[in-house]
Amino acid sequence: MALPPMSQPPPPPKGPDWKLRSLKRGDRDAAFKLLAADGWQVPAHEQELAISWVVQHPEMVSFVAHDAAAFSRLLGMITMSHRPQLRLGGRVACIDLFMVSPDQRGKGIGHALLAQSLRRAEALGCKRMELYLTHQRGDHHAFFEEAGFVKNDNEVYVRPVTTGK
Repeated sequence: MALPPMSQPPPPPKGPDWKLRSLKRGDRDAAFKLLAADGWQVPAHEQELAISWVVQHPEMVSFVAHDAAAFSRLLGMITMSHRPQLRLGGRVACIDLFMVSPDQRGKGIGHALLAQSLRRAEALGCKRMELYLTHQRGDHHAFFEEAGFVKNDNEVYVRPVTTGK
């Protein structure tokens, strides 16, 4: 008695067309291109040192979303610093940079980058995560509020530090 032919299993569900990984020094050109597209111009002669600091600093964590088919094509990025803080009695994490390329928004990249950073902050024993947003309401405000961030009444004061040149 012949067995009926076996049918092929259905193909696995298609995953995202992007992946997450840690930021690498080799991402310099792609990272600064992504930053420039968002209006952050870093002079070329400062880029190598800047990315080296971010990648190697023991109190920095950085993740990128990259095209699944192109390891060097960055679609989004998040950097987070973490440090001990007396008034909290523990560590605090701060999102220093968060961006997703405008043509890649709505694909879950931002949510995945934030979730990865929150997991790392939790593993580091951070008691709080902070970020600073402009006063002008925008998409970022709604995104972070939906993720559980609450605005406090602190104001940020900024002063450039000159090198004496």
